[in-house]
Amino acid sequence: MSTNEKIISLDDVEAGDLLLCCGDDKTARKIEAQTDSRYTHSAICINSSEAVEAGLRGIEKNSIQQILSRYPFVAVFRQPDAWSKERIVAMNRFVDQIVESQLKYNIQGIRDFVEKKRNHQISLHDKLAAYFDGDLDPDSYQKEKYFCSELVADCFVATGFIAPSAAVVYKSDTYAPGDLGRDPTFGTFVGYLCSGEEFAIPDDDEFINNSTFEEIFGGSKPIQSTS
Repeated sequence: MSTNEKIISLDDVEAGDLLLCCGDDKTARKIEAQTDSRYTHSAICINSSEAVEAGLRGIEKNSIQQILSRYPFVAVFRQPDAWSKERIVAMNRFVDQIVESQLKYNIQGIRDFVEKKRNHQISLHDKLAAYFDGDLDPDSYQKEKYFCSELVADCFVATGFIAPSAAVVYKSDTYAPGDLGRDPTFGTFVGYLCSGEEFAIPDDDEFINNSTFEEIFGGSKPIQSTS
């Protein structure tokens, strides 16, 4: 599949899809340096036209078109097993709660990200042992502040796709936007949304050679429970 064939339209986006974006402001440049990825912002679609994101103005719902207008291109990922109708409802309930609470952006979490991720990886075995011994509870997805990829990861926890025992491993505040795209738990690469017809995806983009969702799953959708 050519690069042009990996460019999708807004009509192709579904609820539960992840949007990974490349920022170019001061905060984005710091995130890029810390995470070794040009993807410095993320959001998750709550329906086919809107997404929720955590930014400096707090937790907001915005149209996917509005998010795309801020970036030259956005990489889209889809988890085929996660988003039943019930989980989409649960995600929107969780999102509505935190938006209405006017929660803030987790700036300190960004500052502490590298150290937290390193410490989490070092202590992971001990944390799992403690959890199964009944001596450790996973972090709650109900928080006072979120940064962008932390919020996205917590949507997977809040809706039950990531179970409590797995949440010990998938510690949401140790995930950068690029990490979400590298971990198949959070989805398979669908393609790129581009803000301009003449824009070309960089040849060195880390996802440009990934097989797409359509190539892997044939464009089929998972069966969604209605019970």
